[in-house]
Amino acid sequence: MTPQTEPQAPAPPHRSVVRWFRAKDPDLLITKRSVRSAVVMTGVFAIAHAAFSNPQVALFSAFGSFALMLLVEFTGPPRARLTSYLELFLVGACFTVLGTVVSTNKVLAIVTMAVVGFVVLFAGIVAPRAATATTAALLTFVLPVAVAQPDSAIGPRLLGWTLAGVFCIAACMLVWPPPWHDNLRSRLSAAVSAIARLAEARAKGVEDIEAEADVTSELRRLRTQFAGTPYPPTGAAANAVALSKLVGRVEWVASNSAMIGDEQWSRVPTPAREVTEKVAETLRQTAGLICDGSGHVVRDPTRINAVRDCTTTLDQLITAELQDDVRSLTEAETAPLPGADAPDDLGSEKELAASLDPGFHAWVLGISTEMVADAALEAAGAEAVVDRHLGMADESASQALVHRLLSHLSFRSVWFRNALRGGLGLAIAVTVVEITNVSHGFWVVLGTLSVLRSNALGTGATALRAVGGTAVGVVVGSAIMIGVADHTVLLWVLLPLAVLISGMAPSMISFAAGQAAFTLVVVILFNIIQPVGWKVGLTRIEDVAIGCGVSIVVGFLLWPRGATAALGHALSAAFTTSSRYLADAVERLTSTRRHVDTGVSQQAAHRAYLILDDAYRQFLAERGAKVVSMETMSRLFTGSNRLRLAAYTLDSLSVHPPAAGQPELESVAVAEAVLRDAYASSNRWFEEFADVLADRRAVLEEPPPHAAVLDEVLRKAFEDVRDERRSDRVRTTLQMLWADEVLESQSRLQSDLHASADLLIRGRRRGVLI
Repeated sequence: MTPQTEPQAPAPPHRSVVRWFRAKDPDLLITKRSVRSAVVMTGVFAIAHAAFSNPQVALFSAFGSFALMLLVEFTGPPRARLTSYLELFLVGACFTVLGTVVSTNKVLAIVTMAVVGFVVLFAGIVAPRAATATTAALLTFVLPVAVAQPDSAIGPRLLGWTLAGVFCIAACMLVWPPPWHDNLRSRLSAAVSAIARLAEARAKGVEDIEAEADVTSELRRLRTQFAGTPYPPTGAAANAVALSKLVGRVEWVASNSAMIGDEQWSRVPTPAREVTEKVAETLRQTAGLICDGSGHVVRDPTRINAVRDCTTTLDQLITAELQDDVRSLTEAETAPLPGADAPDDLGSEKELAASLDPGFHAWVLGISTEMVADAALEAAGAEAVVDRHLGMADESASQALVHRLLSHLSFRSVWFRNALRGGLGLAIAVTVVEITNVSHGFWVVLGTLSVLRSNALGTGATALRAVGGTAVGVVVGSAIMIGVADHTVLLWVLLPLAVLISGMAPSMISFAAGQAAFTLVVVILFNIIQPVGWKVGLTRIEDVAIGCGVSIVVGFLLWPRGATAALGHALSAAFTTSSRYLADAVERLTSTRRHVDTGVSQQAAHRAYLILDDAYRQFLAERGAKVVSMETMSRLFTGSNRLRLAAYTLDSLSVHPPAAGQPELESVAVAEAVLRDAYASSNRWFEEFADVLADRRAVLEEPPPHAAVLDEVLRKAFEDVRDERRSDRVRTTLQMLWADEVLESQSRLQSDLHASADLLIRGRRRGVLI
């Protein structure tokens, strides 16, 4: 007989609860924060209620504590956290005064709410901390403006806010401060280390499959971490801007290290090997500067100097390598050019190009490594070495901040549109409060703020959860009020428990559960301040429902297509400007007798990149199913960045006109013209591709093939430079060869993008809005 396996007994209920709890909060960070908030908020409210007879003191101490402890949590080093909390406290004090002053004037209250709402939401573009504190800052204005009081209430309200600030900020800094480590820096450091190992293998001429796999794996983790970072690491400080630069530059240097094929290294010249060896060393030093083993910022002068020294040496080697390539061509003037006996053999020209490719690849790899090292130095608070800024050259931190803000003052910016929609939505909510005179109109405005999302569908779904959660909270609160009746002591006992649940529910259960818990807190608070029983809950349902209705109307009126459509338009602008910048860079290199200014197109490409970066993050953060796959959008985002960086690489080359008194060689002029035409054709295709992304075009032609005539004219130019002994034209012909190499890379990119465009077109035919 087959032995019977006895069924396992089900786990005890308490073990299932513990397992669920650990899965939701493995490090107990949410629990600690909620317990801290429950104790401190209840304590502050008790002090205000017992020591001061004015209900405004108790009201502002309670909601001020809620804002400081549950609506925001700053991370980072202690000094940065304290600075952020103090700044939020000062902003809250100013908003409390301003909101009280305008609260008795209906028109002024509405206009001021619109301005404050827009400014606070838009200011999030300045720095992650400003974006993190958006809801808390708005609460300090929404409460005084929606609860109208004369100017005499300013004192009691500031007193309540001060009580909250003193106790809550001290608790946040001293009691269970969040363990801080910068995950984005950690992933950047790991990716740079992996690329350094791959570059070292390339320099040795060996095949390292494990190193290649590590680069792929680390880049995937970096993209995942970058996608999961809710706010862009940008701001007024140079180190914040540099951290944002690092992500794109690490991707760029990784693509260049992988571009150097192992089969080429049997004939790589010594200078190119030296450049690649120094690249590996520079990247290793840079990885240690980005962060330490715990993910903390490194400001060690020894490490900073090591990166600076490596970068300086690398820059010198790059210059020497370029001079070696020029010398090798110049010295070849007396030797027969490969294939001279067979002028129609285009393969011979390709042999010459192949012999120069390793030098070009090493040069590009060195330039991109310098860019990574520069950004790492800036992120550490040190001065860059080569000072290449990709569109922000010679700008101070304040100038860079101004340019960033100006670049987002456009309806193409998701951040601008969300700020405008939020400001208008809050202003409409205040208008409703002023017209209807609903009791506790504060909840109308807060309901609008809490449910606004980037598209109408998301707003509606969140509004349903908000109203539903509030209804549940009212039912529970009403039951408590019926049972507790006028037993104030029991209300004080229940208050910290309600705050505890309110802190844990949004993260561990759902948004609706958080709304229910918050409603319970409100019911208890108002019944302690002014006992009215369960009716407070019913009032909040009415007010929140009105606020949700306002948010839905605003969501439908302003850009209801949401973040995906905005990302399509941002991608369109990024490809258009980057391709134009690339074409201008090539025109600059090939128009040696006249000056071609690439500054305008460079700045345009940089502004488009900033808008695209935020639109991409908004797309990632938006709730709900994606109408276009994440893989497709990520490929498009990366492709636009590669195009911009390729343009910058060519733009960093110096222009060398013919020597004084020397005429231009006809073959060189022809090669320059053909190369410009090739890039113009490529630029036209990218413009058509951009029209597809912006839904201005439904059909996309195949990308232009790499023209064989370009190879022929380049070979002819090399022959004539040799025959005429024109050493003054060697650099120009060499740079044209490199530009041709970049063009071939863009052709491969276009083939990949064409497949992505096909997916978008087919999706549009099925009626999907992008």
